[in-house]
Amino acid sequence: MRKLTVVVLAVTVAVVAAACGKSADEAAAPVTDTAGGATATETTAPPAPTNQREVTSPAAVGDFTEPIVWGVYRETNSLDPIFAFDYPENTVLFTMCEAVLRQQPDGSIAPGLGDVASPDPTTFVITLKEGITFWDGTPLTADDVVFSLERARNPELGGFYGQVFTRVESITATGPLEVTVKLTQPDFWFRGELSGPPGVVVNKAFVEAAGDKFGTVDGGTMCTGPFKLDSWQTGEGVTVAKNDTYWDTTLTPKLSKVTFKGFPDDAALTSAFLTGELDGYYPLQLTTLDQLKAAPEVKVHQGPAGVSDALVVSSLEGTLGDVRVRRALSLAIDRQGIIDQVYKGSAQIPHALSNPGTWGYAPEVFAAAWDALPAMDQDLEAAKALIAEAGAEGKTITLGTSSEIPALNTEAQSVQSAANSIGLKAELESVSAANYINFFIDPEARKTVDGFFTGNYGDYADPAALLSTIVLKEGSQNFSGYENAEILAAMEAARAEPDDAARAAHVVEAQRLITEDLVWIPVTVPDTVLIMNAKITGAPVSFQYMFGPWLASVGASG
Repeated sequence: MRKLTVVVLAVTVAVVAAACGKSADEAAAPVTDTAGGATATETTAPPAPTNQREVTSPAAVGDFTEPIVWGVYRETNSLDPIFAFDYPENTVLFTMCEAVLRQQPDGSIAPGLGDVASPDPTTFVITLKEGITFWDGTPLTADDVVFSLERARNPELGGFYGQVFTRVESITATGPLEVTVKLTQPDFWFRGELSGPPGVVVNKAFVEAAGDKFGTVDGGTMCTGPFKLDSWQTGEGVTVAKNDTYWDTTLTPKLSKVTFKGFPDDAALTSAFLTGELDGYYPLQLTTLDQLKAAPEVKVHQGPAGVSDALVVSSLEGTLGDVRVRRALSLAIDRQGIIDQVYKGSAQIPHALSNPGTWGYAPEVFAAAWDALPAMDQDLEAAKALIAEAGAEGKTITLGTSSEIPALNTEAQSVQSAANSIGLKAELESVSAANYINFFIDPEARKTVDGFFTGNYGDYADPAALLSTIVLKEGSQNFSGYENAEILAAMEAARAEPDDAARAAHVVEAQRLITEDLVWIPVTVPDTVLIMNAKITGAPVSFQYMFGPWLASVGASG
């Protein structure tokens, strides 16, 4: 429903493609229902499936008063929530700013600044909690919420979330602490958006006074969260300080001051950890991960996946247009080799494109469906048989890569080798790291390739958050023009379904069909990796660090 950040598989070279402004049909979110299923006020986490990994590091035992440094792969560009679209922006923004609803470490959604009820299928009522103030002491009101949501909705501002609101008819303050959202048709995915960047609430008066400078180094921001903006200097990072007047006493911050700095280079990042210059980091891939695991100065944690590593099938007009060829290529990939070489063991063999880290609701439904699908293990003989059946021996596939992005290029070479081993002729089209983004945003760049590689994620813990971007007709990542009436029916049924288990069942049916067709070819299920100085602990080992108040739980390890 919002844009979906497309992460190119690299840490040493930062390349990110943002497919912005998705339509309301393009993502899903976990929901705590009032019209069937759990009520909106329930905060009990769903039972974790047995094949999920730890979602939090050990709890902090107390405050940690020394300033710390947390790494991101590049400098933060904006603190305006309507422009928050990538790891640095989201990781930093959600330490300071809060959404109407709150994402939890296990992917479930709980009340945040307020609660959301659905008295009928086309109405959402937001009820704000009393006594919440912004950092400057001004009270949070319904007008601030309406203003914030309308900013995200307004296409003239150029934000990434305008099309999130395509089914929204009106957003109105219907009381001092109440906002009513009217829809043109049912949309049970929309409320999940209220837990992410489109649902972040900023101070109306502050934004209007800051004008065009809002969210920039010169203008700053004004929110309600556990940390407040302390300083922001280009080249020096963003520093946040403990908000001593934070409204949620169950989440009182334990750190005094944190500076977020860019560390794009593996060697520099590793050295910074070993010398004590760097205290925390969530890497995508890290060539020195084994070295850090062995270092007593740091602790490394691995949690459930938030990202799906995949080969994007961007054209169905060539050799990959035959599903038998796609299945053969999938069977030929040495996924364990990629896990060992690229991820240093911090990834799993996939069963489907979406993964256990996205099961933020009805986890038992998703776990059963995952287990029912076979692991995507290598089977060269079966792959060769499919190539022969398809008459594809000697046919060419061209895969986009970049030799300037080592991890991505290693993966591309592995898939090229797999294709060649079963009778295909695989060629790699290498572009510069700076131009790799064009495969995602420029149809002309995609004309010369059959596919390219990505690490992809949705903004909410629901498999449909990613799948919908790929299979819906207007999906932001439906690069091949893929259509399947059965899948569309299942996705639409999920969107209109208020009950969690029933909604999950519809998503599972779509997932099964997507897996059969290999709309994209899953490569690995990367773990969420967390690295921290041994002196601190408490951070989530899940994708909550992108969309929730993750920093408030970090403190002294004892």
